[in-house]
Amino acid sequence: MDKRPYLVCYDYGSGGLWAIVRASSEEEIHRDYPELLIVPERPKWITEERYQDLLDRECHDIDGQPWGVLNAVLADRERP
Repeated sequence: MDKRPYLVCYDYGSGGLWAIVRASSEEEIHRDYPELLIVPERPKWITEERYQDLLDRECHDIDGQPWGVLNAVLADRERP
């Protein structure tokens, strides 16, 4: 199945981290990273330039090694 980009936000309490996760479905993201909010429509404040920056700097494959935002999610899971 082909993967498509999903805009996601990780709300860590005092702010949010934005990223793009390439996955086959929303369910796949929820299964591995239930902490992520999938944003179905790009907010107006995320310009085309900002979206491109996310693609360049925070685009993750659901099957890849976690880094960036995904590492933050995993680290927060381990906190008491």
